[in-house]
Amino acid sequence: PPGMVRNQSIIISGESGAGKTEATKIIMKYLARITRKSEKPSATEGTALLSPNGKRIAALEDRVLSSNPLLETFGNAQTLRNDNSSRFGKFIHIYFDTIKGGITGASISNYLLEKTRITTQVDGERNYHIFYQLLSGGVDSTLMEDLGLQEGVQGFAYLGNRSAEKSEADAEAFRETIVCLERIGLDTEDQRAVFGMTAAVLHLGNIQFEATDQEENCEAIISAATLPSLRKACELLGLDEAKLSEAILTKVLVVNGKTIKKPQNVALAEDKRDALAKMTYSCLFLWLVQCINETLQQKSTSKAFNSDKLGFIGVLDIYGFECFEQNGLEQLLINYCNEKLQRHFNRHLFEVEQDLYANEGVDWSYITFNDNRPCLELIEGGSGIVGILNTLDDAWGGMGTASEKDGKFVTHLHKLFGTGSGDSKKGDTESGHPNFVTPKFGNDRQFIVLHYAGE
Repeated sequence: PPGMVRNQSIIISGESGAGKTEATKIIMKYLARITRKSEKPSATEGTALLSPNGKRIAALEDRVLSSNPLLETFGNAQTLRNDNSSRFGKFIHIYFDTIKGGITGASISNYLLEKTRITTQVDGERNYHIFYQLLSGGVDSTLMEDLGLQEGVQGFAYLGNRSAEKSEADAEAFRETIVCLERIGLDTEDQRAVFGMTAAVLHLGNIQFEATDQEENCEAIISAATLPSLRKACELLGLDEAKLSEAILTKVLVVNGKTIKKPQNVALAEDKRDALAKMTYSCLFLWLVQCINETLQQKSTSKAFNSDKLGFIGVLDIYGFECFEQNGLEQLLINYCNEKLQRHFNRHLFEVEQDLYANEGVDWSYITFNDNRPCLELIEGGSGIVGILNTLDDAWGGMGTASEKDGKFVTHLHKLFGTGSGDSKKGDTESGHPNFVTPKFGNDRQFIVLHYAGE
């Protein structure tokens, strides 16, 4: 009955490689299938429609299902544990007509795209799938030439200069990517722009710098051999070559109302180049999500989409717990998110249920569970308690170089929470936080957090 309709959400959790993304796809296919059976055929169901800008798009259920492989192409990558690992989180709202039960639209919210992967990957891992698809041989040769991709995978630093061997799987996946782009209403011109921005990121990564002399922190210039890469990146992004060079090689300071341009050294120039590449790719990803949402919310050309008047089933697919050889801020945030989900699970499965048993006088044996609230307290702080994230904000708000700030941040953490024992198996509750451990070696740049799923 309409009065009994309630919104629901499905939280899919598990460590990396457990199958969360595949489970999400199965759920979406199931929902699309049962709603097709529940709806009566109409003039618009199962047929292609026109998007708001007049471009032809596929039927709604097909658009919902096409969003998955498209997001995987631009947001998934091969890791040591998973050949198709999601490197971002997403929450999918699938909206329903609360009377007829059919799908009326959908929307996707994305979180925490792993930006560091765009510029660096550890041995045995790859960058995002789209880069290899573009270089797989499935692209028209004219387009390859226009994008400056003739050298293949081994010609680009952001891909680790790996083997030029072309993968038939990547070529086949690229053909599917083209189909998915067409289904959400992106024509050949739009697709060319998407591939152009993707290629521009690769060309940015090939820009190299050299010092003007042997002095430490001396001014950097762009190596003459890589000027063609700069030129191609500017061409694809529609930027002025001279202005982009100046932006990378100098820093603008305002002192006493006067603008001063300070030359950058090689390390700082490389950081700015990488920052631009990360921003370009992440903006492209956000734009694609926006395009997908626009088409998923277009049920028909005659009805305005209003999610406030619809019921929904939400599907959360987010990173699993991660622990690599090198763990950074992204791993801390990913694991923090998993701690929050675990806390939600603990509260509703154990605490709320057992409180209900107690209130109703049910005879039962109390079930103990691993309470992860101390770990959350360590990370987020709160109620006057300083946490890792508060300390990070304070450290980066101070003076000094990035390296100096890193050192101050870690040193402060060891003073606040460390045990000095170097025992990574068990925290010392008497002299430090139970979920924080100071490593025996390299503790000026490292710290250990004991999570519910590992350290």
